[in-house]
Amino acid sequence: MASLSHTTHHVKPRISANELAKFMVSGDTGRMGIIRRAREKKSVVAVRYSDVRTATAAAMCDPIKGKHILATAYQSFEQKASDASLSPWAREDAAKSLDVIESFGKMKNQLVGFDFVQAPPKQSPLALGGVAVSVNCDVLIHRPVKGVPSIGAALFRLTKPDEDESDKAKAKRDQMGRHVATLVLMQVGASLAGNLQPAFELCWSIDVQTGEIYKAPKNTKALATSMENACQFIAAMWDKA
Repeated sequence: MASLSHTTHHVKPRISANELAKFMVSGDTGRMGIIRRAREKKSVVAVRYSDVRTATAAAMCDPIKGKHILATAYQSFEQKASDASLSPWAREDAAKSLDVIESFGKMKNQLVGFDFVQAPPKQSPLALGGVAVSVNCDVLIHRPVKGVPSIGAALFRLTKPDEDESDKAKAKRDQMGRHVATLVLMQVGASLAGNLQPAFELCWSIDVQTGEIYKAPKNTKALATSMENACQFIAAMWDKA
């Protein structure tokens, strides 16, 4: 979500990894709405969760200073959440960011034993079915797999589920996680691996506020094919939605 000043439209089809994953689990009406939102070119003043995303990634990549980084960020968000001089949007973003840091703090045991590295700030989109899919990984993951120096990456999902989330909604959230992790694996193989071996078990979608880590399946062919078909539909409907 973003704070906006005006809206035009993207000429060429493009979508984010998390929005494509949402597209994959949505009905026809929801899918058309996702295409319309993806088509909007927003004049962005601020992006929801941007600051806490940066702080969380920095903490993962610096285990020595990680606690200090999160504590400093938490204090800053507390101040912003109660600062009447800020816009309602900015105060809300700060309050939501506090939830993210609290949830992330409960995940530390799941993150032990991995070498997290800052991801490049600019990452090329994946070309999939005529659509540019932005898979902007938050951190890279280095770890030997079966003795081979290997690499993966993680992409955060920071939105909070409903407190009374239904089983159906939870199942959709799980499916989205697997789709995003597959896109992460594809992105690593396409532009982030360097001389290292991409590993499916190191390619994650981290649903921070539920504490879930979704890893790319060993065989991603079916998911990749279904997303490519979906992107072909998005490209065909780009000017019609």
